[in-house]
Amino acid sequence: MVRVPAGYRDPTAKFPVLYMLDGHEPALTMMAGILGHQAFAGRSPEMILVGIQNTNRTRDLTPSKTDRAGSGGGDKFLEFLSMEVIPMIEKSYRTHPYRVFAGHSLGGLTVFHAATSKPDLFNAYIAASPVLHWDKGFVVKRTEEFLKTNSKQKKPLFLALGAEPDYVQGFNSMKDLLKKSGSGAFDYEMHVWNDEDHGSIVLRAYLFGLRKVYSGWPPPAEGTVGDIESHYKDLSRKYGYDILPPETLMNQVGYTLLRQNNFADALRVFKRNVELYPNSANVYDSLAEALEKNGSRDQAKKNYEKAFRLAEQQGNTELAKIFKASFDRLSTPD
Repeated sequence: MVRVPAGYRDPTAKFPVLYMLDGHEPALTMMAGILGHQAFAGRSPEMILVGIQNTNRTRDLTPSKTDRAGSGGGDKFLEFLSMEVIPMIEKSYRTHPYRVFAGHSLGGLTVFHAATSKPDLFNAYIAASPVLHWDKGFVVKRTEEFLKTNSKQKKPLFLALGAEPDYVQGFNSMKDLLKKSGSGAFDYEMHVWNDEDHGSIVLRAYLFGLRKVYSGWPPPAEGTVGDIESHYKDLSRKYGYDILPPETLMNQVGYTLLRQNNFADALRVFKRNVELYPNSANVYDSLAEALEKNGSRDQAKKNYEKAFRLAEQQGNTELAKIFKASFDRLSTPD
């Protein structure tokens, strides 16, 4: 089950992808809400959500065979993800090369299994109530071996547990192991929330897990355009792909400068936004407004025209009417 974010309507935009196990309702809508709200709040980028619905959880989400009937198909399931699901998503959708893997319960166990058995498959991990006591700590032991030869990845990893006595031993064993190892392979964070249970932990774990993955994402509260662009260059290095300053953020900075009658800097910001987002009608309208206030009537008129024609092409008729009204106003002789 695939959900694309609102920004996907921009035909040039690409997005990181979050792959979530047990991707049925209401979990799918819950995660879509978390992703949408955190992006709206500026705490993370917009993301494509891929919900994977399992036909047999015991078979697919367990890394080793035990006396539990049908168990032990975890490696085949990860092979299915790596050979079929991920290539299909990256062929069919516009994606950035950054993948987050999230799972609950046995799904959380699978997230950890992927982190240690296929470390190149995902870039970050979120595990809610992971069944780390599975098969006498199978994945804990696997992680111990993994950490001996993988010490420099520093991939984000978030684990959370509710009031779940049966899960505590495995959870604490993993915590002790990561602490002892110096956690070079993972930039990890672990929480126990005793006011949650096995069912309710998911929302809180996924929300705070996403915040862990995108810690440091928000831009500086105050700063120059240079500060903002420097921040997003740092994020680009951290996440491994080009991350541009958001159109709305640049617009806000531009209008702040415009209200201060700092026309030169405002124009530089609006022109930069046009360079970054040439398919947005709104950036041309903003630039036109700054040009008009700066007394550059002819250039303003050209940008108002660009704005309304682009809005018309994109089917945004109401916005096109607003932009055209500004164009018509400048087309009328004084």
